Amino acid sequence: MDLKGLEKRAWRSAFQDGIWDIYFSLLFLGMGIAPFGEMLGLPEELGTMIIILCWNSIAVLFLILGKKFITIPRIGFVKFGVKRKKLKKRMLGFLIFNILLAFLFLFVNISGFFDWLNIGDLVESLVVGLLLITVPLSILAYFLEFHRLHIYAIFFGLGFFNSELLYPFVGSPFDLFLSLGSVGIAVLSIGLVYLVQFLHKYPLSQK
Repeated sequence: MDLKGLEKRAWRSAFQDGIWDIYFSLLFLGMGIAPFGEMLGLPEELGTMIIILCWNSIAVLFLILGKKFITIPRIGFVKFGVKRKKLKKRMLGFLIFNILLAFLFLFVNISGFFDWLNIGDLVESLVVGLLLITVPLSILAYFLEFHRLHIYAIFFGLGFFNSELLYPFVGSPFDLFLSLGSVGIAVLSIGLVYLVQFLHKYPLSQK
């Protein structure tokens, strides 16, 4: 038996249920609706952070519960070797680092540092999207062997840039919702298609 081959196929099967797709879609939907936080009657920055934290919590909760109650009862639980276990720990550390980096950028942006640099909103949004979203997600997709995430990373990374292009036409907060929110909805749709196919392919056994 090719144990390494079986382990590799089992590893990749973790992404056939669409739950990871839905997880990422919720993260970016949260970013798309975050500017509407000012409607809560709170300061704009505080309202944005509250919405992002709430949506991120929902996304993480869905990922954990979805794997536990949807995936594992249908295809079981795989105990991976030492190499894959180390990889999972590194990826968890990488995700935590990227979240902290995103919050750091939020505080730097609030401080007006980018305004001081005077590099232009379009250039700023493109650089921020590539450095904080596209590059980290592409690295994550490579190590996780989650190939669809490479495509998601490009579209999500261009979200801020596209919002700047939309701003003169729709204004805030609809510019960010249309740019990031629309991509989030598209990825959510893809994830739901995978989830429905998974449920049909692996129905729960009747005992």
